[in-house]
Amino acid sequence: MRNLGFDAEPPRLRAEGLTVAIRRGRKRPDGTEALVMLVTSSGGHLSHLLELSGFWQRHRRVWVSFDLPDVVSRLRGEEVVWAHHPTARNLPNLARNLVMAWRELRRRRPDLIVSTGAGVAVPFFWLGRLMGIKTAYLEVYDRIDSTTMTGRLVRRVSDAVLVQWPEQGSLYPNAQVMGTIWPDAPIVAVNPRDPNGAEDDVAMRRAGSHPALVVVTVGTDSHRFGRLVTWAGRWADDHADDAQVVIQRGTAPHPGGVAYCPEALDFDELLDLMSRADAVVCAAGPGTVMDALRAGVKPLVVPRNDEMGEHVDGHQVAFAKVLVERGVTLGANTESELRAQLDRVMVQPGWCSVTPLSSAPTPGGIRISAALEALMSPVPHDTVAHRG
Repeated sequence: MRNLGFDAEPPRLRAEGLTVAIRRGRKRPDGTEALVMLVTSSGGHLSHLLELSGFWQRHRRVWVSFDLPDVVSRLRGEEVVWAHHPTARNLPNLARNLVMAWRELRRRRPDLIVSTGAGVAVPFFWLGRLMGIKTAYLEVYDRIDSTTMTGRLVRRVSDAVLVQWPEQGSLYPNAQVMGTIWPDAPIVAVNPRDPNGAEDDVAMRRAGSHPALVVVTVGTDSHRFGRLVTWAGRWADDHADDAQVVIQRGTAPHPGGVAYCPEALDFDELLDLMSRADAVVCAAGPGTVMDALRAGVKPLVVPRNDEMGEHVDGHQVAFAKVLVERGVTLGANTESELRAQLDRVMVQPGWCSVTPLSSAPTPGGIRISAALEALMSPVPHDTVAHRG
């Protein structure tokens, strides 16, 4: 039996009779504005596509994502089709999403499908290939020197594979290296305040607040991150008199104690908390890291560990190491390290304050948007030439 491990490729889809039959399905009526379909998981995958608003805001569009609090709040006002989740190594939901993709692609006939993953992208790209719909896959920012399972599964059925780092270019044959949608050298753009120098406005405002505000967020991943929630809850109990701690705990159990621990926060509420926080603690998700930096606080990153069942693989550990080495974030891998960092915030207010990172598009983001725009050119579905 053929091995169907992580490196398995989708079928080559060479059944010409079937391909022709599917491509003769419903087409977009003449004169109708072109449609782009944006397929994405929640969390960082969604953050990637939101950074490309310079592209998708110019077009009629529909999103495919998960009915989760961060998606609902961040896509408020957008048309969204709700997919089945979780998708990581979940064959039943893959089958459900395959049926949904068949229905939505036949009904809507988008001109372009764009995705940054994760698993929800696979059925849309496979069926899009059969239907002659153009597809573009953007590999994520936090996979600098490794491929994603989604990338391996869709690259052969994608009209364009766009990658952000030169290291990624060597992993995907024929990929286009575009540059990053977030700064590729954030240490240049983010300047931590010198604790021995003059106070900047943000640091002074935070230093004057009492009690200190610590915001902990684990995102919406289906895997529990109870380890971080428990650590933060214990620290909050020890600082009940001088710190206010908010823990967005996701699927992890409530730790008890004095901390405020909702399962989820509205995205605007989370950004507001970050803008007032003395410290932000998060997993190694690039979207959350950049949100904190734009709020003017250097985040303290605790990576999810796949060996503890907190993620599907170990890429957060590797990415967090890069972030800390480049001075983009603070880091902690143990409870004692987390406590030491938070205790420092308590004795040295403003320690995590930084010059807010600009939200202006990066050169890489501009190039990615331009490449996607080029794919929206009016080419008949029946004549799309896919790269094999």
